[in-house]
Amino acid sequence: QARSLAAAWSQQLSAAMCKDTTRPCLLVVLPGAEGRRIVLQRLQHFARICVLVPSADLQRSSWARDIVGDDSWIEWEGSGSSAEDAWQALQAWLQRSPGSAVNGVMTYDEFGVELASFLGERLGVSSTPLEHVRCFRDKSLFRERCRTAGVPCVGFAGAQIRTPEDVDRVLASDVPRIRFPCVLKPVKGAGSWHVMKIHHRDELRETFVRLYEEMRGGAFPQDVRDGGFVLEEYFGGHEVDIDGWACNGEVGFSLVSDNRPALEPHFLEMGGIYPSQLPIAAVNALELLTKQVVAAFPGMHSCFHFEAKVNPETFEVMPIELNARCGGAECPASVEAVSGYYLPEVAARLALGLDVLPRSPKYGAVASTNIHIFEAGVVTECSDSELDAAACNLVTCVLTGCVGQPHVPNSGSLSCLGWLAAGGADAADAERHLQEALSQVRIAVSPQDDKAV
Repeated sequence: QARSLAAAWSQQLSAAMCKDTTRPCLLVVLPGAEGRRIVLQRLQHFARICVLVPSADLQRSSWARDIVGDDSWIEWEGSGSSAEDAWQALQAWLQRSPGSAVNGVMTYDEFGVELASFLGERLGVSSTPLEHVRCFRDKSLFRERCRTAGVPCVGFAGAQIRTPEDVDRVLASDVPRIRFPCVLKPVKGAGSWHVMKIHHRDELRETFVRLYEEMRGGAFPQDVRDGGFVLEEYFGGHEVDIDGWACNGEVGFSLVSDNRPALEPHFLEMGGIYPSQLPIAAVNALELLTKQVVAAFPGMHSCFHFEAKVNPETFEVMPIELNARCGGAECPASVEAVSGYYLPEVAARLALGLDVLPRSPKYGAVASTNIHIFEAGVVTECSDSELDAAACNLVTCVLTGCVGQPHVPNSGSLSCLGWLAAGGADAADAERHLQEALSQVRIAVSPQDDKAV
């Protein structure tokens, strides 16, 4: 009963905040899964939040309606790629809401970045130009822009690969000649879905057919499936994330963090260390690369999650991809813990033209891990009820597995059963707390022989 009363009070408070016209109105495009609940609640502290949701995403995003209220819920028939339909739905909502105006647009969902930029341009509010966002999301266009701007760029097949005949044309082409090993990945995509390291020509032919069928029958939006694949040369080195923001084309802040080695050949992400423990010369080279890439896209105005690699001996650097949004999973909480900046809030403030407010960091370092089990089966246990958050310096813990849920390993972020992050005075202290937290989490998958793993 107490929980029911608390939930009712929370809904009443949210409804009152949604009707408050004294605060700027922020349109959040694609609120996503319920794990983002805390994001919307924090944004409501300084903005009136309305959300825009396509019918194709209702099941995943329905939780957000309780947060923002019926008056600030905008829905349309279609998918996230039907931009004109979304615009018409937004216009209809504005007409039904006298005195309402949208002061800014943001998203933290990769599949919402193009739509958010499209709406930002239509509304005339601050946003990254749509042309740039389309380049960020298309790996071939992104590499072409980097190459033109003189930014380091791996060799890649310029033509998109959609059929086995395209594979043959790429292998027969001398301009440019692709050197193996390579990486085959969707032109558009996220979460390491349908990505594979390729060692030779025959493997490319075999792997393309399998990945193409998997992606065609998978959960990606139609525009991602239609985009096909890109083939690029593999660059060895230490992989990092650079999280921060750009304001009117200038990098305002960036934090380099180390990735644990991705599990090849599927490139599964395994967590990392915030901030980077690399030599200062390597960090400086990565920060310079970030500025060079942002400069290649004048007017960028958003948070970013930039993935890159660095050779730890020569400090040669190479961009992988630039996302015009905050990083997902443990990233926002981890960046905040070591820098004081909560990037979803920063993204909202940039969209609304508000000052970014610095806060004090809580820890000197954060260690994180993604939880994977590499046997197929059914989830039989997934619980953090025994986790002592205070003793472990817990930064965040999100478990995505559900008891009874089928588990298929090596499927990018879809096969991740959750993530953990813990803080400490330094990287070693943070890692010790992380291992302590991980030992208190109970996750099991029962394979076909019914033995838990």
